[in-house]
Amino acid sequence: MSEPDFQQFDPPPEPEKEDSPELMAQMDFEQWLEVLQKSDRSFYNLMAMEVWSIAKTMDGLLPGFWTRFMSHRQTALKQFLRHKQAHPDADSMPPTSEP
Repeated sequence: MSEPDFQQFDPPPEPEKEDSPELMAQMDFEQWLEVLQKSDRSFYNLMAMEVWSIAKTMDGLLPGFWTRFMSHRQTALKQFLRHKQAHPDADSMPPTSEP
């Protein structure tokens, strides 16, 4: 299992002053969008790091864990796509008992 290629971890921007309603009201749309995008990227990177660390730990405890996990994930994705094609109006997940 190889280590993931994480983007540079961007911590959320620190406010220049307090997080006051006046300061938040002064932010324009582009600034809000930039703050949200940086926050989303940081959250995504943190989640990726957590998943990788769990998988690395499990692979150390149970050799071959990652390979089996990815194989099952691929099977589940194919099953999900088949279900979505067969039932385009369905918003629910497919039953887990399908082969």
